[in-house]
Amino acid sequence: MPNKSLESHLFSRAYPPIPWRKRLIILLGAAQGLAYLHQGLETQVILGNFNPADVLLDENFNPKLSDFGLQRGLLAVDKSVKYIMSPYDDYYAPEYIMTGRLNSKGDTWSFGNVLYEILSGRKFVDRNLPESEQKLIEWVNQFPGSKRFRKLMDPRLNNQYYHYSHTVARKLAKLAGSCLPRHPKGRPTMSQIVDVLQEAIREQEDENKSR
Repeated sequence: MPNKSLESHLFSRAYPPIPWRKRLIILLGAAQGLAYLHQGLETQVILGNFNPADVLLDENFNPKLSDFGLQRGLLAVDKSVKYIMSPYDDYYAPEYIMTGRLNSKGDTWSFGNVLYEILSGRKFVDRNLPESEQKLIEWVNQFPGSKRFRKLMDPRLNNQYYHYSHTVARKLAKLAGSCLPRHPKGRPTMSQIVDVLQEAIREQEDENKSR
């Protein structure tokens, strides 16, 4: 793909920071792809370990999902679901780590982690940071909910070119948190996440027009 992966642009200083609107479009496209895999096929497909390296970007930064692990084979647990492995173990949901079984809400967990990464410009785990900041979720949870999004946001987005709506950013930070309860039943489906992201993009566009 012309623009390689989301991982490349998000964490490498060799590229300029991804503008806010493009981050929203990438999030929505990735969520729509996961929702389609979960609900749009005769056989449900679960990535199990969705991460920024799985999101490839075309010339306009439109996302395409990749790394379905087909070259490593499929682990079929039952006839209705195909479970697909990925090497980024840190992104697996806690129920998979505990039981070895995946479900679609595991992709929701992984998506919440990637959403935090897109908002913050930080890696899910970064050993180069001080110990209290190395694990993104633990670092984010240090801050009260009302102040969390301000601490979380990528400081490179403060430039006017990358300007973002505080209302929209707060909504997305809340969405990321909603993806991460330890029990799968407490997480939204990917279709519900798509609805929230579409609403967030509309709000951002309305705010841009009102300036």
